[in-house]
Amino acid sequence: MLEDNPQYMVMWSAFGVPLLMFALALPLYIFRKIGLQEQAKPLANLAYISLGITWIIGFITMMIMMFTDVSGIRMFLVWSLMFITYLTFTLFNYKILIKGVGNLSKKKTV
Repeated sequence: MLEDNPQYMVMWSAFGVPLLMFALALPLYIFRKIGLQEQAKPLANLAYISLGITWIIGFITMMIMMFTDVSGIRMFLVWSLMFITYLTFTLFNYKILIKGVGNLSKKKTV
Protein backbone atom coordinates (compact mmCIF):
# COMPACT_ATOMS: atom_id res chain seq x y z
CA MET A 1 0.00 0.00 0.00
CA LEU A 2 2.80 2.45 0.88
CA GLU A 3 4.68 1.51 -2.26
CA ASP A 4 1.78 2.55 -4.48
CA ASN A 5 0.75 5.62 -2.42
CA PRO A 6 3.72 7.40 -0.83
CA GLN A 7 1.47 10.37 -0.03
CA TYR A 8 0.12 8.31 2.88
CA MET A 9 3.44 8.83 4.63
CA VAL A 10 3.18 12.58 4.09
CA MET A 11 -0.36 12.53 5.48
CA TRP A 12 0.81 10.46 8.46
CA SER A 13 3.68 12.81 9.20
CA ALA A 14 1.42 15.87 8.92
CA PHE A 15 -1.79 14.72 10.62
CA GLY A 16 -1.15 11.30 12.16
CA VAL A 17 1.51 12.39 14.60
CA PRO A 18 -0.63 15.12 16.22
CA LEU A 19 -3.50 12.64 16.45
CA LEU A 20 -1.17 10.15 18.11
CA MET A 21 -0.07 12.84 20.55
CA PHE A 22 -3.73 13.56 21.34
CA ALA A 23 -4.42 9.85 21.77
CA LEU A 24 -1.53 9.67 24.26
CA ALA A 25 -3.00 12.60 26.18
CA LEU A 26 -6.17 10.69 27.04
CA PRO A 27 -4.49 7.93 29.11
CA LEU A 28 -2.28 10.54 30.75
CA TYR A 29 -5.38 12.50 31.77
CA ILE A 30 -6.78 9.33 33.32
CA PHE A 31 -3.49 8.67 35.14
CA ARG A 32 -3.57 12.21 36.53
CA LYS A 33 -7.14 11.73 37.80
CA ILE A 34 -6.27 8.51 39.62
CA GLY A 35 -3.08 9.94 41.12
CA LEU A 36 -0.39 8.33 38.97
CA GLN A 37 0.78 11.53 37.30
CA GLU A 38 4.27 11.51 38.83
CA GLN A 39 4.97 8.01 37.53
CA ALA A 40 3.61 8.71 34.03
CA LYS A 41 5.09 12.19 33.56
CA PRO A 42 8.65 11.13 32.52
CA LEU A 43 7.27 8.64 30.02
CA ALA A 44 4.92 11.24 28.59
CA ASN A 45 7.73 13.78 28.33
CA LEU A 46 9.87 11.28 26.43
CA ALA A 47 7.06 10.53 24.02
CA TYR A 48 6.00 14.14 23.49
CA ILE A 49 9.50 15.53 22.98
CA SER A 50 10.47 12.85 20.48
CA LEU A 51 7.11 12.97 18.67
CA GLY A 52 7.22 16.76 18.52
CA ILE A 53 10.64 16.81 16.94
CA THR A 54 9.69 14.01 14.56
CA TRP A 55 6.47 15.80 13.63
CA ILE A 56 8.22 18.97 12.50
CA ILE A 57 11.33 17.54 10.88
CA GLY A 58 9.57 14.41 9.65
CA PHE A 59 6.93 16.34 7.73
CA ILE A 60 9.55 18.44 5.96
CA THR A 61 11.59 15.34 5.14
CA MET A 62 8.57 13.40 3.87
CA MET A 63 7.55 16.29 1.61
CA ILE A 64 11.03 16.45 0.11
CA MET A 65 11.11 12.68 -0.35
CA MET A 66 7.68 12.63 -1.98
CA PHE A 67 8.65 15.30 -4.51
CA THR A 68 11.86 13.43 -5.35
CA ASP A 69 9.90 10.21 -6.03
CA VAL A 70 11.25 8.10 -3.17
CA SER A 71 9.26 4.93 -2.58
CA GLY A 72 6.76 4.79 0.27
CA ILE A 73 8.56 1.94 2.02
CA ARG A 74 11.79 3.94 2.16
CA MET A 75 9.87 6.93 3.43
CA PHE A 76 8.40 4.77 6.20
CA LEU A 77 11.84 3.44 7.11
CA VAL A 78 13.33 6.94 7.20
CA TRP A 79 10.49 8.26 9.36
CA SER A 80 10.76 5.26 11.72
CA LEU A 81 14.52 5.67 12.06
CA MET A 82 14.07 9.39 12.72
CA PHE A 83 11.59 8.65 15.51
CA ILE A 84 13.81 5.97 17.05
CA THR A 85 16.82 8.29 16.88
CA TYR A 86 14.98 11.19 18.52
CA LEU A 87 13.50 8.86 21.15
CA THR A 88 16.96 7.50 21.97
CA PHE A 89 18.43 11.00 22.12
CA THR A 90 15.63 12.14 24.43
CA LEU A 91 16.04 9.07 26.62
CA PHE A 92 19.77 9.59 27.14
CA ASN A 93 19.56 13.38 27.54
CA TYR A 94 16.28 13.56 29.46
CA LYS A 95 17.55 15.37 32.55
CA ILE A 96 19.46 17.96 30.55
CA LEU A 97 16.48 18.61 28.25
CA ILE A 98 14.04 19.00 31.15
CA LYS A 99 16.47 21.30 32.96
CA GLY A 100 16.91 23.41 29.82
CA VAL A 101 13.18 23.68 29.23
CA GLY A 102 12.70 24.64 32.87
CA ASN A 103 15.36 27.35 32.61
CA LEU A 104 13.77 28.73 29.44
CA SER A 105 10.36 28.89 31.04
CA LYS A 106 11.68 30.70 34.13
CA LYS A 107 13.31 33.51 32.16
CA LYS A 108 11.34 36.72 32.14
CA THR A 109 10.96 38.65 28.94
CA VAL A 110 11.10 42.41 29.31
